Amino acid sequence: MEIPDNSALVGVLFGSSSNRAAQLNNLALRELDKGLGQFTSKNYELAIGSFERSIRLSPGTEAAVNAYDYMARAQLSQGNKDAAIQSYQKALKIDPARDDLHALLGNIYTTEERLSDAAAEYELAVTNNPSAANRYSLGQGYLATGRLDEAKAQFELVKQLSPKEAFGSFGLGLVYAKQEKNVDAIDAFNDAIAIKSDYWEAYSEIGYVMANNGDFEQAQEVANNLLSNDAEMSSSLSQYIYEKTNPKMLAVYSSDLYSLFSSTLGPGTQLSGLNAYLQTANAEKTFSMVFQFSKQMDAKSVESTFNWKIERAIGTGRADGYNLDMKLKDTEVTLPSAPLAVYYDQKDMTATVLFKLKQNDTATGTIDPSHINFLFNGKDVLGLSMDKSADMYSGFSGFA
Repeated sequence: MEIPDNSALVGVLFGSSSNRAAQLNNLALRELDKGLGQFTSKNYELAIGSFERSIRLSPGTEAAVNAYDYMARAQLSQGNKDAAIQSYQKALKIDPARDDLHALLGNIYTTEERLSDAAAEYELAVTNNPSAANRYSLGQGYLATGRLDEAKAQFELVKQLSPKEAFGSFGLGLVYAKQEKNVDAIDAFNDAIAIKSDYWEAYSEIGYVMANNGDFEQAQEVANNLLSNDAEMSSSLSQYIYEKTNPKMLAVYSSDLYSLFSSTLGPGTQLSGLNAYLQTANAEKTFSMVFQFSKQMDAKSVESTFNWKIERAIGTGRADGYNLDMKLKDTEVTLPSAPLAVYYDQKDMTATVLFKLKQNDTATGTIDPSHINFLFNGKDVLGLSMDKSADMYSGFSGFA
């Protein structure tokens, strides 16, 4: 039996299959273009529908990869990061060499604090395209996961690849800051600024380095200079400086509820002169001092009387000693070493310190109010201890 020649039929079938694939791809591209228009108009739900149809019409093609890319962008605009991650993963199954998609997926992982996953995606981006931009992202990924030496190596390569761009030096500054090499960090940020004079983020990072080094006044100057150029960065830096600064006692006030202790009176002050109630022998009277703090304090720390000390000043030869360092009279009363109670006002950031003074048995007690130290060694709400330059007050020396 003679076998018929089917070559013509096969050609027709394959030609039809090829034509159909081309037609489907054209339809897919139309849906992709339609979706891009909807995406640009911020009709994200409609755009996602168009991208899905594009993918169904021509799966496994470049058009599908691009549809997944823009579908992920639309999902991100809707706040649906999980869906966007899945879209990028599906795109990369089709074309694992797309370095831009690896970088974009790494960026999402970074915002989700999946830092190891982010670094892995940035590594794949560099493997497929070792550009300066991809190496910078990889350096940031290593920096976020604490791989500082590897981050430094990437940023140095960025500088070699793009010597006229500022971000290589900026990345090195971030590494040095993490390593607490403050001088090197500031030098690197200044190098970035020398290339790009309006690199406000570099200025801001210099402020953070200064704050971490305890140079709060200089850091605040940086924040103030940033204000007219980037108010948000300036505000964030100022808040950071505030949080890092040790609390201080700034001022002292009288209380509306308790008798004021007149801390400016000098040696030999009659106890009876502080309050008429103390004209009676052995009488006791509660006095108060209201101290203003520079920042919000931990209430329990402030109200613990164990964190306060009331003591006579010790002289240093500058007339700052109790009773001017002269011999005390027999009439000199003994001070309490700790307050009777302390009340903290969170709204005003003030502490009302209460303590008692007792008249002697002859009603002739004397005291030197100006040379009594009120010392506080507690903490603020962030756990920072008092600034040693302003944790004590006396009427003679003020805050010290």
